[in-house]
Amino acid sequence: MKWKRTKQKLQVELSGDFNLAAVRKIRSLLGSQTELHLDLSSCRFADSEAIIFLHEQIQKHLKVRLVDPPLLFYEVLRILGIQDEWDLKQIVVR
Repeated sequence: MKWKRTKQKLQVELSGDFNLAAVRKIRSLLGSQTELHLDLSSCRFADSEAIIFLHEQIQKHLKVRLVDPPLLFYEVLRILGIQDEWDLKQIVVR
């Protein structure tokens, strides 16, 4: 995992899957930043812990941007029933 933090933004490039271990690391890095940019282009999977973490951050009005999430990301959103609660056009960057 590579990361860069500024006063307003935490940028993270994951080198593995977006799972509980990644969530714990990102949570430890996230301070008072108002933006979270996650590059998920190297991920094969985002598990429910990752989705729940993102959902919590969005509910806290953190500006979340996801770069190239894996296809299974969308399936997990659908299974959890929250795909309609997220403005994916604003969140996902390809």
